[in-house]
Amino acid sequence: MNDSIEKKFDFINFFYGLGAAIILIAAMFKFLGWNLGDILFIIGLSTEAIIFLISSFDWKYTKKEYEWDKVFPQLGNNKNYIDPELNILEGTQELQIKKIIESLTTLHSSVVSLNNATRKLNESIEKIDKNFDIISETSSLYQNELNTLKEKIAKANYNLKEFDNFTINKS
Repeated sequence: MNDSIEKKFDFINFFYGLGAAIILIAAMFKFLGWNLGDILFIIGLSTEAIIFLISSFDWKYTKKEYEWDKVFPQLGNNKNYIDPELNILEGTQELQIKKIIESLTTLHSSVVSLNNATRKLNESIEKIDKNFDIISETSSLYQNELNTLKEKIAKANYNLKEFDNFTINKS
């Protein structure tokens, strides 16, 4: 219940305070023996008297409280009240509970299937990881053999050029 609060200036309260302030100042003037003390007392007391007269006609407003238990009997203290649709609602609740149980059963089987699929996926990833390591190792060996073969071909080409140079020089 968040009722909006409207802020209003209270004139009667303002004039109460004004009259009281004037009376206090008048009392100070009287105690100190200053001039105008009597006039200030008259002004202050007159202001207070007028405000008391006006405030006697001030109307107070009360917020209407609704009797919600007449609209919604189940909110009241009447324990004998029986909702005419209670039996219908109970049947509906049983159906809803059955539907919820069916949904939970379906959810459980889906989660089990998902767990199995995840386990199989993990196994496949492990196999792929092992195969990748084997392929990586094999590729490294193959690269080494290619490098060795390249060196041997380079040597053979060098030797062949030497042989060609040797035969050309002899002829």
